[in-house]
Amino acid sequence: MSEQNNGFSEFDNVNNTDNAEGNAEKPDEVRIDLIEESDGASKKERKPIKVSLSTLICTSVALVLAAVMLTLTICSSYYKGKEAQLKIEYETLLSQSESIGNIPELEILQGIFSTYSFEELDEELIRSQILKAYVSATGDKHAEYYTDEEYAALSAQMSGESQGIGINIINSTVDIGGVEYKTLKVINVIKDSPAEKNDLRVGDCIIAVGNFDENTTVSALGYDMALKQLQGEKGTYAEFLAYRPDEGKTKKFNILRDTFQTASVMWEKVDSDVCENAGLVKIVSFDRTTPAQLKTAVEELKTAGCEKFVFDVRYNPGGELTSIVAVLSYFLDEGDTVISMKDKFGNEKVYKAEPTAYSSSGACSIAAEDIGIYKDLDAVVLCNNSTASAAELFVANFRDHGIGEVVGVTTYGKGTVQSTYPMSMFVSPEYTGRMPEGWIKLTMYMYYPPSGESYDGLGIVPDYEVKMSEESTKLNIYDIMGSKDDTQLVKAVDKYFKGE
Repeated sequence: MSEQNNGFSEFDNVNNTDNAEGNAEKPDEVRIDLIEESDGASKKERKPIKVSLSTLICTSVALVLAAVMLTLTICSSYYKGKEAQLKIEYETLLSQSESIGNIPELEILQGIFSTYSFEELDEELIRSQILKAYVSATGDKHAEYYTDEEYAALSAQMSGESQGIGINIINSTVDIGGVEYKTLKVINVIKDSPAEKNDLRVGDCIIAVGNFDENTTVSALGYDMALKQLQGEKGTYAEFLAYRPDEGKTKKFNILRDTFQTASVMWEKVDSDVCENAGLVKIVSFDRTTPAQLKTAVEELKTAGCEKFVFDVRYNPGGELTSIVAVLSYFLDEGDTVISMKDKFGNEKVYKAEPTAYSSSGACSIAAEDIGIYKDLDAVVLCNNSTASAAELFVANFRDHGIGEVVGVTTYGKGTVQSTYPMSMFVSPEYTGRMPEGWIKLTMYMYYPPSGESYDGLGIVPDYEVKMSEESTKLNIYDIMGSKDDTQLVKAVDKYFKGE
Protein backbone atom coordinates (compact mmCIF):
# COMPACT_ATOMS: atom_id res chain seq x y z
CA MET A 1 0.00 0.00 0.00
CA SER A 2 1.31 3.44 -0.55
CA GLU A 3 1.07 6.83 0.94
CA GLN A 4 -2.12 8.77 0.98
CA ASN A 5 -2.62 11.65 -1.47
CA ASN A 6 -0.06 14.14 -0.23
CA GLY A 7 1.84 15.85 -3.00
CA PHE A 8 3.68 19.05 -3.81
CA SER A 9 2.10 22.46 -3.68
CA GLU A 10 1.25 24.14 -6.94
CA PHE A 11 3.48 23.56 -9.91
CA ASP A 12 6.94 22.61 -8.79
CA ASN A 13 9.95 23.13 -11.00
CA VAL A 14 12.97 21.29 -9.91
CA ASN A 15 15.23 22.59 -12.50
CA ASN A 16 13.55 22.82 -15.76
CA THR A 17 14.75 22.19 -19.23
CA ASP A 18 13.78 24.06 -22.29
CA ASN A 19 12.35 21.98 -25.08
CA ALA A 20 15.26 21.18 -27.30
CA GLU A 21 14.83 21.13 -31.01
CA GLY A 22 14.58 17.80 -32.70
CA ASN A 23 15.70 14.88 -30.61
CA ALA A 24 18.27 16.76 -28.60
CA GLU A 25 18.74 15.08 -25.27
CA LYS A 26 17.91 17.05 -22.15
CA PRO A 27 19.91 17.02 -18.95
CA ASP A 28 18.44 15.85 -15.70
CA GLU A 29 15.34 17.15 -14.05
CA VAL A 30 13.46 20.14 -13.04
CA ARG A 31 10.17 20.67 -11.34
CA ILE A 32 8.04 23.42 -12.69
CA ASP A 33 4.49 24.68 -12.49
CA LEU A 34 3.09 25.96 -15.70
CA ILE A 35 -0.06 26.61 -17.57
CA GLU A 36 -0.60 28.22 -20.90
CA GLU A 37 -3.43 28.55 -23.32
CA SER A 38 -3.36 27.94 -27.00
CA ASP A 39 -4.84 29.76 -29.94
CA GLY A 40 -8.55 29.95 -29.71
CA ALA A 41 -8.72 28.52 -33.22
CA SER A 42 -10.13 25.06 -33.33
CA LYS A 43 -8.30 22.52 -35.40
CA LYS A 44 -11.42 20.80 -36.52
CA GLU A 45 -15.11 20.88 -36.04
CA ARG A 46 -16.20 18.33 -33.55
CA LYS A 47 -19.32 17.48 -31.75
CA PRO A 48 -19.26 19.13 -28.31
CA ILE A 49 -19.18 16.83 -25.34
CA LYS A 50 -19.58 17.83 -21.73
CA VAL A 51 -19.18 15.75 -18.64
CA SER A 52 -19.38 16.48 -14.95
CA LEU A 53 -18.57 14.30 -11.99
CA SER A 54 -19.97 14.13 -8.55
CA THR A 55 -18.13 15.79 -5.75
CA LEU A 56 -15.30 13.74 -4.37
CA ILE A 57 -16.34 12.62 -0.95
CA CYS A 58 -13.50 10.28 -0.24
CA THR A 59 -11.40 11.72 2.52
CA SER A 60 -8.64 9.20 1.94
CA VAL A 61 -8.48 9.04 -1.83
CA ALA A 62 -5.76 6.70 -2.98
CA LEU A 63 -3.18 5.36 -0.68
CA VAL A 64 -0.90 4.76 -3.56
CA LEU A 65 -1.37 7.75 -5.78
CA ALA A 66 0.70 10.37 -4.09
CA ALA A 67 -0.37 13.18 -6.37
CA VAL A 68 1.32 16.50 -6.43
CA MET A 69 -1.09 19.00 -4.95
CA LEU A 70 -1.73 21.86 -7.32
CA THR A 71 1.55 21.10 -8.92
CA LEU A 72 3.23 20.80 -12.26
CA THR A 73 6.82 19.64 -12.43
CA ILE A 74 9.41 19.37 -15.16
CA CYS A 75 11.77 16.48 -15.85
CA SER A 76 15.36 17.28 -16.74
CA SER A 77 17.94 19.10 -14.80
CA TYR A 78 17.64 22.48 -16.29
CA TYR A 79 19.55 23.96 -13.41
CA LYS A 80 22.71 22.17 -14.46
CA GLY A 81 22.74 24.09 -17.71
CA LYS A 82 21.70 27.32 -15.98
CA GLU A 83 23.81 26.98 -12.85
CA ALA A 84 26.38 29.63 -13.80
CA GLN A 85 23.74 32.12 -14.87
CA LEU A 86 21.69 31.57 -11.72
CA LYS A 87 24.72 32.10 -9.49
CA ILE A 88 25.56 35.36 -11.26
CA GLU A 89 21.99 36.61 -10.93
CA TYR A 90 21.87 35.51 -7.30
CA GLU A 91 25.17 37.15 -6.30
CA THR A 92 24.36 40.35 -8.20
CA LEU A 93 20.96 40.76 -6.59
CA LEU A 94 22.30 39.73 -3.18
CA SER A 95 24.92 42.49 -3.33
CA GLN A 96 22.14 45.00 -3.95
CA SER A 97 19.95 43.74 -1.11
CA GLU A 98 20.07 44.40 2.59
CA SER A 99 21.19 41.22 4.30
CA ILE A 100 19.41 40.13 7.45
CA GLY A 101 22.87 39.19 8.77
CA ASN A 102 23.15 37.49 12.12
CA ILE A 103 20.01 37.49 14.22
CA PRO A 104 21.00 38.20 17.84
CA GLU A 105 17.59 37.10 19.09
CA LEU A 106 18.22 33.60 17.75
CA GLU A 107 21.62 33.45 19.41
CA ILE A 108 20.07 34.53 22.71
CA LEU A 109 17.29 31.94 22.40
CA GLN A 110 19.83 29.24 21.68
CA GLY A 111 21.84 30.23 24.73
CA ILE A 112 18.80 30.36 27.01
CA PHE A 113 17.46 26.97 25.98
CA SER A 114 20.89 25.33 25.94
CA THR A 115 21.52 26.56 29.47
CA TYR A 116 18.17 26.32 31.23
CA SER A 117 15.86 23.97 29.33
CA PHE A 118 15.24 20.44 30.57
CA GLU A 119 14.85 19.39 26.92
CA GLU A 120 17.74 18.19 24.82
CA LEU A 121 17.86 20.44 21.78
CA ASP A 122 17.72 18.95 18.29
CA GLU A 123 19.81 21.53 16.45
CA GLU A 124 19.11 20.04 13.03
CA LEU A 125 15.36 20.15 13.61
CA ILE A 126 15.55 23.71 14.92
CA ARG A 127 17.56 24.81 11.90
CA SER A 128 15.12 23.27 9.41
CA GLN A 129 12.13 24.78 11.22
CA ILE A 130 13.74 28.24 11.17
CA LEU A 131 14.28 27.92 7.42
CA LYS A 132 10.69 26.76 6.91
CA ALA A 133 9.43 29.71 8.95
CA TYR A 134 11.50 32.16 6.89
CA VAL A 135 10.11 30.79 3.63
CA SER A 136 6.58 30.85 5.02
CA ALA A 137 6.95 34.54 5.92
CA THR A 138 8.07 35.62 2.42
CA GLY A 139 4.53 35.99 1.13
CA ASP A 140 5.10 33.38 -1.59
CA LYS A 141 2.25 31.02 -0.73
CA HIS A 142 3.71 28.27 -2.89
CA ALA A 143 7.28 28.50 -1.58
CA GLU A 144 8.65 25.79 0.65
CA TYR A 145 11.88 24.59 2.20
CA TYR A 146 12.52 20.83 2.04
CA THR A 147 15.07 18.89 4.02
CA ASP A 148 17.10 16.45 1.92
CA GLU A 149 14.97 13.60 3.25
CA GLU A 150 11.71 15.38 2.43
CA TYR A 151 12.86 16.19 -1.07
CA ALA A 152 13.97 12.61 -1.70
CA ALA A 153 10.49 11.40 -0.74
CA LEU A 154 8.80 13.94 -3.02
CA SER A 155 11.09 13.05 -5.88
CA ALA A 156 10.27 9.37 -5.47
CA GLN A 157 6.57 10.19 -5.62
CA MET A 158 6.98 12.04 -8.88
CA SER A 159 8.90 9.13 -10.39
CA GLY A 160 5.83 7.00 -9.78
CA GLU A 161 7.64 4.81 -7.28
CA SER A 162 6.03 4.05 -3.97
CA GLN A 163 6.38 1.59 -1.14
CA GLY A 164 3.73 -0.20 0.84
CA ILE A 165 1.24 -2.85 -0.26
CA GLY A 166 -0.10 -1.07 -3.36
CA ILE A 167 -3.75 -0.13 -2.99
CA ASN A 168 -6.03 2.87 -3.33
CA ILE A 169 -8.66 3.16 -0.64
CA ILE A 170 -11.56 5.35 0.42
CA ASN A 171 -13.31 5.80 3.75
CA SER A 172 -16.56 3.86 3.72
CA THR A 173 -18.87 1.66 5.77
CA VAL A 174 -20.00 -1.93 5.33
CA ASP A 175 -22.90 -3.92 6.77
CA ILE A 176 -21.88 -7.27 8.25
CA GLY A 177 -24.65 -9.30 9.85
CA GLY A 178 -26.81 -6.26 10.38
CA VAL A 179 -24.03 -4.25 12.04
CA GLU A 180 -22.46 -1.28 10.27
CA TYR A 181 -18.66 -1.06 10.45
CA LYS A 182 -16.30 1.68 9.36
CA THR A 183 -13.99 0.38 6.68
CA LEU A 184 -11.16 1.32 4.36
CA LYS A 185 -12.61 0.17 1.05
CA VAL A 186 -10.19 -0.95 -1.67
CA ILE A 187 -10.97 0.89 -4.93
CA ASN A 188 -7.84 -0.06 -6.85
CA VAL A 189 -5.11 -2.68 -6.56
CA ILE A 190 -1.88 -1.71 -8.29
CA LYS A 191 -0.59 -4.14 -10.88
CA ASP A 192 2.34 -6.30 -9.67
CA SER A 193 2.06 -4.82 -6.17
CA PRO A 194 2.29 -6.86 -2.94
CA ALA A 195 -1.49 -6.51 -2.56
CA GLU A 196 -2.16 -8.06 -5.97
CA LYS A 197 0.28 -10.88 -5.31
CA ASN A 198 -1.59 -11.66 -2.06
CA ASP A 199 -5.04 -11.67 -3.71
CA LEU A 200 -6.37 -8.50 -2.13
CA ARG A 201 -9.18 -7.38 -4.45
CA VAL A 202 -11.10 -4.27 -5.46
CA GLY A 203 -14.20 -4.11 -3.27
CA ASP A 204 -12.55 -5.73 -0.26
CA CYS A 205 -13.31 -3.83 2.94
CA ILE A 206 -10.54 -3.53 5.54
CA ILE A 207 -12.31 -3.59 8.88
CA ALA A 208 -9.40 -4.09 11.32
CA VAL A 209 -5.64 -3.63 11.37
CA GLY A 210 -3.03 -5.09 13.68
CA ASN A 211 -4.00 -7.87 16.08
CA PHE A 212 -7.67 -8.05 15.08
CA ASP A 213 -9.13 -7.37 18.51
CA GLU A 214 -11.92 -4.90 19.22
CA ASN A 215 -9.41 -2.10 19.74
CA THR A 216 -7.94 -2.44 16.27
CA THR A 217 -11.10 -2.14 14.21
CA VAL A 218 -11.35 0.83 11.88
CA SER A 219 -14.45 1.86 13.84
CA ALA A 220 -12.42 2.00 17.06
CA LEU A 221 -9.24 3.48 15.62
CA GLY A 222 -10.84 5.98 13.27
CA TYR A 223 -9.99 6.30 9.58
CA ASP A 224 -6.79 8.31 9.97
CA MET A 225 -5.19 6.06 12.57
CA ALA A 226 -6.22 2.92 10.69
CA LEU A 227 -4.67 4.32 7.53
CA LYS A 228 -1.46 5.12 9.40
CA GLN A 229 -1.33 1.54 10.66
CA LEU A 230 -1.58 0.25 7.08
CA GLN A 231 1.26 2.41 5.85
CA GLY A 232 4.87 1.45 6.33
CA GLU A 233 8.26 0.98 4.74
CA LYS A 234 9.59 -1.75 2.51
CA GLY A 235 10.50 -4.90 4.43
CA THR A 236 7.80 -4.51 7.10
CA TYR A 237 4.45 -6.28 7.27
CA ALA A 238 0.91 -4.91 6.98
CA GLU A 239 -1.46 -7.08 9.00
CA PHE A 240 -5.20 -6.55 8.61
CA LEU A 241 -8.61 -8.17 8.35
CA ALA A 242 -10.74 -7.62 5.25
CA TYR A 243 -14.37 -8.44 4.53
CA ARG A 244 -15.25 -9.57 1.00
CA PRO A 245 -18.93 -8.58 0.43
CA ASP A 246 -19.53 -10.72 -2.66
CA GLU A 247 -18.49 -13.84 -0.71
CA GLY A 248 -19.77 -12.76 2.69
CA LYS A 249 -16.46 -13.81 4.26
CA THR A 250 -13.59 -12.20 6.14
CA LYS A 251 -9.95 -12.93 5.41
CA LYS A 252 -6.74 -12.20 7.30
CA PHE A 253 -3.84 -10.67 5.41
CA ASN A 254 -0.20 -10.36 6.40
CA ILE A 255 1.50 -8.65 3.46
CA LEU A 256 5.18 -7.80 3.17
CA ARG A 257 5.50 -4.18 2.06
CA ASP A 258 7.67 -3.52 -0.98
CA THR A 259 8.29 -0.93 -3.70
CA PHE A 260 6.11 -0.74 -6.80
CA GLN A 261 5.04 1.61 -9.56
CA THR A 262 1.97 3.68 -8.75
CA ALA A 263 -1.05 4.13 -10.99
CA SER A 264 -1.69 7.68 -12.15
CA VAL A 265 -4.36 6.66 -14.67
CA MET A 266 -7.50 4.55 -14.18
CA TRP A 267 -9.83 3.52 -16.98
CA GLU A 268 -12.96 1.53 -17.77
CA LYS A 269 -15.84 1.39 -20.23
CA VAL A 270 -18.74 3.70 -19.48
CA ASP A 271 -21.83 1.70 -18.45
CA SER A 272 -23.87 0.75 -21.50
CA ASP A 273 -27.01 2.32 -20.03
CA VAL A 274 -25.15 5.65 -20.06
CA CYS A 275 -23.50 5.39 -23.47
CA GLU A 276 -22.52 2.60 -25.84
CA ASN A 277 -18.89 2.29 -26.88
CA ALA A 278 -17.58 5.08 -24.64
CA GLY A 279 -14.46 4.86 -22.51
CA LEU A 280 -13.63 6.78 -19.34
CA VAL A 281 -9.99 7.66 -18.66
CA LYS A 282 -9.46 9.15 -15.19
CA ILE A 283 -6.11 10.92 -14.82
CA VAL A 284 -5.38 11.08 -11.10
CA SER A 285 -2.13 13.04 -11.41
CA PHE A 286 0.63 13.81 -13.90
CA ASP A 287 3.84 12.03 -12.97
CA ARG A 288 6.46 10.13 -14.94
CA THR A 289 4.19 7.09 -15.28
CA THR A 290 1.27 9.01 -16.80
CA PRO A 291 2.24 9.21 -20.51
CA ALA A 292 2.68 5.44 -20.83
CA GLN A 293 -0.34 4.64 -18.65
CA LEU A 294 -2.61 6.98 -20.61
CA LYS A 295 -1.51 5.41 -23.88
CA THR A 296 -2.22 1.96 -22.45
CA ALA A 297 -5.64 3.11 -21.28
CA VAL A 298 -6.69 4.49 -24.65
CA GLU A 299 -5.38 1.49 -26.58
CA GLU A 300 -7.10 -1.03 -24.30
CA LEU A 301 -10.39 0.87 -24.48
CA LYS A 302 -10.13 1.03 -28.27
CA THR A 303 -9.53 -2.72 -28.35
CA ALA A 304 -12.64 -3.11 -26.19
CA GLY A 305 -14.66 -1.31 -28.86
CA CYS A 306 -14.68 2.23 -27.49
CA GLU A 307 -15.09 4.97 -30.09
CA LYS A 308 -15.76 7.92 -27.77
CA PHE A 309 -13.62 9.02 -24.84
CA VAL A 310 -14.16 11.00 -21.66
CA PHE A 311 -10.96 12.25 -20.02
CA ASP A 312 -11.60 13.00 -16.36
CA VAL A 313 -9.25 15.38 -14.52
CA ARG A 314 -11.60 16.23 -11.68
CA TYR A 315 -9.73 16.31 -8.35
CA ASN A 316 -6.43 16.14 -10.24
CA PRO A 317 -4.00 18.45 -8.37
CA GLY A 318 -1.32 18.59 -11.06
CA GLY A 319 2.10 17.05 -11.55
CA GLU A 320 5.24 17.32 -13.65
CA LEU A 321 5.63 19.62 -16.62
CA THR A 322 7.41 17.02 -18.71
CA SER A 323 4.58 14.59 -18.03
CA ILE A 324 1.78 16.91 -19.15
CA VAL A 325 3.73 18.02 -22.23
CA ALA A 326 4.27 14.38 -23.21
CA VAL A 327 0.60 13.51 -22.63
CA LEU A 328 -0.68 16.49 -24.62
CA SER A 329 1.68 15.69 -27.50
CA TYR A 330 -0.56 12.68 -28.19
CA PHE A 331 -3.40 15.07 -29.03
CA LEU A 332 -1.51 17.83 -30.89
CA ASP A 333 0.26 18.38 -34.18
CA GLU A 334 4.03 18.67 -34.07
CA GLY A 335 5.02 22.25 -33.27
CA ASP A 336 1.82 23.13 -31.43
CA THR A 337 2.39 25.20 -28.29
CA VAL A 338 1.57 23.49 -25.01
CA ILE A 339 2.64 26.14 -22.51
CA SER A 340 4.71 29.30 -22.15
CA MET A 341 6.24 30.87 -19.04
CA LYS A 342 7.68 34.26 -18.13
CA ASP A 343 9.96 35.11 -15.23
CA LYS A 344 10.29 38.44 -13.36
CA PHE A 345 12.88 39.63 -15.86
CA GLY A 346 10.59 39.07 -18.84
CA ASN A 347 12.42 35.99 -20.09
CA GLU A 348 10.09 33.54 -21.81
CA LYS A 349 10.17 29.76 -22.21
CA VAL A 350 7.89 27.92 -24.61
CA TYR A 351 7.18 24.19 -24.61
CA LYS A 352 5.78 22.58 -27.74
CA ALA A 353 4.72 19.17 -28.98
CA GLU A 354 7.97 18.03 -30.51
CA PRO A 355 10.34 15.06 -30.26
CA THR A 356 12.18 15.34 -26.95
CA ALA A 357 14.45 13.01 -25.00
CA TYR A 358 15.27 13.19 -21.30
CA SER A 359 18.36 11.49 -19.96
CA SER A 360 16.98 10.78 -16.49
CA SER A 361 13.27 10.26 -17.08
CA GLY A 362 12.69 8.40 -20.30
CA ALA A 363 9.05 7.87 -19.43
CA CYS A 364 8.43 11.55 -20.22
CA SER A 365 10.33 11.56 -23.50
CA ILE A 366 8.34 12.32 -26.65
CA ALA A 367 8.82 10.05 -29.67
CA ALA A 368 8.12 11.55 -33.09
CA GLU A 369 5.74 8.71 -33.95
CA ASP A 370 3.60 9.39 -30.85
CA ILE A 371 2.88 13.04 -31.64
CA GLY A 372 -0.73 13.48 -32.74
CA ILE A 373 -1.76 9.83 -32.45
CA TYR A 374 -4.98 10.77 -30.62
CA LYS A 375 -5.73 14.15 -32.21
CA ASP A 376 -8.79 12.76 -34.01
CA LEU A 377 -10.39 11.07 -31.01
CA ASP A 378 -14.02 11.94 -30.34
CA ALA A 379 -13.42 13.21 -26.82
CA VAL A 380 -14.51 15.48 -24.00
CA VAL A 381 -12.80 16.45 -20.75
CA LEU A 382 -14.36 16.72 -17.29
CA CYS A 383 -13.12 19.24 -14.71
CA ASN A 384 -14.14 20.79 -11.40
CA ASN A 385 -12.91 23.31 -8.85
CA SER A 386 -10.26 20.85 -7.66
CA THR A 387 -8.74 20.58 -11.13
CA ALA A 388 -5.47 22.46 -10.76
CA SER A 389 -2.07 23.18 -12.21
CA ALA A 390 -0.97 20.61 -14.79
CA ALA A 391 -4.55 19.33 -14.93
CA GLU A 392 -5.74 22.84 -15.82
CA LEU A 393 -3.15 22.93 -18.57
CA PHE A 394 -4.65 19.71 -19.92
CA VAL A 395 -8.10 21.36 -19.94
CA ALA A 396 -6.76 24.57 -21.49
CA ASN A 397 -5.13 22.70 -24.35
CA PHE A 398 -8.33 20.76 -25.06
CA ARG A 399 -10.12 24.10 -25.25
CA ASP A 400 -7.51 26.17 -27.07
CA HIS A 401 -6.54 23.55 -29.64
CA GLY A 402 -10.09 22.35 -30.22
CA ILE A 403 -9.33 18.81 -29.08
CA GLY A 404 -12.65 18.41 -27.28
CA GLU A 405 -15.29 20.19 -25.27
CA VAL A 406 -14.85 20.98 -21.58
CA VAL A 407 -17.58 19.97 -19.14
CA GLY A 408 -18.04 20.55 -15.41
CA VAL A 409 -17.45 23.63 -13.28
CA THR A 410 -14.76 26.34 -13.20
CA THR A 411 -11.29 25.02 -12.35
CA TYR A 412 -9.04 26.04 -9.44
CA GLY A 413 -7.09 28.79 -11.20
CA LYS A 414 -3.35 28.46 -10.67
CA GLY A 415 -1.15 30.25 -13.17
CA THR A 416 2.23 30.37 -11.47
CA VAL A 417 5.23 28.10 -11.72
CA GLN A 418 7.51 27.05 -8.92
CA SER A 419 11.12 25.95 -9.34
CA THR A 420 13.01 23.79 -6.87
CA TYR A 421 16.79 23.95 -6.44
CA PRO A 422 19.34 22.50 -4.02
CA MET A 423 20.53 25.17 -1.58
CA SER A 424 24.12 24.11 -2.23
CA MET A 425 23.85 25.25 -5.84
CA PHE A 426 24.07 28.88 -4.76
CA VAL A 427 27.26 28.50 -2.74
CA SER A 428 30.33 30.30 -4.04
CA PRO A 429 33.30 28.08 -5.00
CA GLU A 430 35.38 30.04 -2.48
CA TYR A 431 33.04 29.15 0.39
CA THR A 432 34.73 26.95 3.01
CA GLY A 433 32.05 26.70 5.70
CA ARG A 434 29.43 24.05 6.32
CA MET A 435 27.71 23.17 3.05
CA PRO A 436 24.03 24.20 3.10
CA GLU A 437 21.54 21.35 3.12
CA GLY A 438 18.04 21.05 1.75
CA TRP A 439 16.09 22.33 -1.24
CA ILE A 440 14.15 25.52 -1.83
CA LYS A 441 10.98 25.82 -3.90
CA LEU A 442 9.76 29.27 -4.89
CA THR A 443 7.55 30.91 -7.47
CA MET A 444 9.65 31.94 -10.47
CA TYR A 445 7.25 32.09 -13.41
CA MET A 446 3.81 33.05 -14.56
CA TYR A 447 2.58 30.53 -17.10
CA TYR A 448 0.15 30.83 -19.97
CA PRO A 449 -1.86 28.30 -21.98
CA PRO A 450 -1.79 28.30 -25.80
CA SER A 451 -4.30 31.17 -25.94
CA GLY A 452 -1.87 33.37 -24.03
CA GLU A 453 -4.52 34.39 -21.49
CA SER A 454 -3.72 33.74 -17.85
CA TYR A 455 -6.37 32.12 -15.68
CA ASP A 456 -4.42 32.56 -12.45
CA GLY A 457 -6.92 33.27 -9.69
CA LEU A 458 -9.78 32.88 -12.17
CA GLY A 459 -9.86 29.29 -13.32
CA ILE A 460 -11.08 27.93 -16.63
CA VAL A 461 -14.78 28.21 -17.34
CA PRO A 462 -16.10 25.04 -19.03
CA ASP A 463 -17.90 25.07 -22.37
CA TYR A 464 -20.80 23.32 -20.72
CA GLU A 465 -21.31 24.06 -17.03
CA VAL A 466 -22.75 21.15 -15.13
CA LYS A 467 -22.77 20.67 -11.37
CA MET A 468 -23.06 17.36 -9.62
CA SER A 469 -26.54 16.54 -8.40
CA GLU A 470 -27.09 16.74 -4.66
CA GLU A 471 -27.53 12.97 -4.56
CA SER A 472 -24.29 12.36 -6.45
CA THR A 473 -22.26 14.56 -4.11
CA LYS A 474 -23.08 12.12 -1.32
CA LEU A 475 -21.40 9.28 -3.21
CA ASN A 476 -17.72 8.55 -3.65
CA ILE A 477 -16.52 9.45 -7.11
CA TYR A 478 -14.59 6.21 -7.42
CA ASP A 479 -17.68 4.18 -6.59
CA ILE A 480 -19.65 5.78 -9.43
CA MET A 481 -16.99 5.86 -12.15
CA GLY A 482 -18.64 5.39 -15.53
CA SER A 483 -22.12 4.92 -14.08
CA LYS A 484 -25.42 6.79 -14.32
CA ASP A 485 -24.89 8.07 -10.78
CA ASP A 486 -22.22 10.43 -12.14
CA THR A 487 -24.53 13.22 -13.24
CA GLN A 488 -21.80 15.29 -14.87
CA LEU A 489 -20.72 12.32 -16.97
CA VAL A 490 -24.29 11.52 -17.97
CA LYS A 491 -25.10 15.08 -19.03
CA ALA A 492 -21.87 15.40 -20.96
CA VAL A 493 -22.51 12.17 -22.82
CA ASP A 494 -26.12 13.13 -23.53
CA LYS A 495 -25.12 16.49 -24.97
CA TYR A 496 -22.00 15.63 -26.93
CA PHE A 497 -22.19 11.94 -27.77
CA LYS A 498 -25.95 11.52 -28.10
CA GLY A 499 -26.84 15.05 -29.20
CA GLU A 500 -29.71 15.30 -26.73
